[in-house]
Amino acid sequence: MKRMRAAILYGPKDIRIENMEIPKVKPGWVLIKVRATGICGSDLHFYKEKPFVPIISEVGKGRYVPGHEFSGEVYKLGFKVKSLKEGDRVGVEPIVGCGKCQWCKVGWYNLCEHYKLIGFHFIGGMAEYCVAPAENCFKLPDDVPFDSAAILDCIAVAIHAVNKAKIRGGDSILIIGAGTIGLLVLQIALIYGASDIYVVGKYDFQLEKAKRLGATAVINSKNENFSKKIMEITDGKGVAKVIETVGGTSNVISDVLDITQKKGIIVTTGIFTKPLSIDFFKILTNELTITSSWGYCYIDRRKEFEIALDFLVKGKINTQELITHKYPLEKVNEAFEAALNKDKEKSIKVEITF
Repeated sequence: MKRMRAAILYGPKDIRIENMEIPKVKPGWVLIKVRATGICGSDLHFYKEKPFVPIISEVGKGRYVPGHEFSGEVYKLGFKVKSLKEGDRVGVEPIVGCGKCQWCKVGWYNLCEHYKLIGFHFIGGMAEYCVAPAENCFKLPDDVPFDSAAILDCIAVAIHAVNKAKIRGGDSILIIGAGTIGLLVLQIALIYGASDIYVVGKYDFQLEKAKRLGATAVINSKNENFSKKIMEITDGKGVAKVIETVGGTSNVISDVLDITQKKGIIVTTGIFTKPLSIDFFKILTNELTITSSWGYCYIDRRKEFEIALDFLVKGKINTQELITHKYPLEKVNEAFEAALNKDKEKSIKVEITF
């Protein structure tokens, strides 16, 4: 059996390049030769601190091969695969639903009772090869580069968040966070017709990109109170919709209650590692809606991942502004450190390329 190199994350600041067997191809699945893989914020959580969820993957308890944002080439077909051929360039949707539970049956496979993820439960794109269901592989036109296609998962996450916020033409929006997801939410909101979009972040270099990508105004939360600034900019009106993209430990939800218009919608996409305290009286008396956005699924009988690819192919999404660093697999530790130390490295999306 041929072997491959893979990055295995064992715990905080402990990621190792090891040799392992190339995964076997099951019926209906394909073997993919990986070309580009992004480091996700969730991977950074597991890299910098003790895991907040149990890790049980194909490579063993407490460790996994990261990389759920990836693209590559079909290398080998599993039994009964007819939709692809060897050599096809593909972007890969990493969510693997069971297809049988009540949530999968209605198209909400992101809520699958037996939810699995390539790049967590299954070997991910931080390996020379990985496997994926054929139905999760979307063919790429030749003019879509692999590094851009590796961001398709992030684009789909942003689309789902914007759909959960019910953004419509003329809406005013506050985006908390100017990392990859925040900057993609900005671009998707513009496609959906939002008029005034305000972006809050901690790093000037990210906020400068937000300006270039179409933000109405940007606010550095390290330098000023963003809630007060939003009320100044909007003449006391506040915003109709808020999309949070950072998570962590800060109580940003409470910070936005006073600047969200009545009947407004607040959407969380970030991973919060501690419980939050929220004033429900404000939510009650202003009829605010607070909801979450987890991954992506179907919308109007079409996969949001497919919509993401459509936006990318049509040039509606600028991914190259977001890709700031590329490393070979051998330098995966440097890649994670660059992704973690945003201020020093001026990093947004850091990728492993093959």
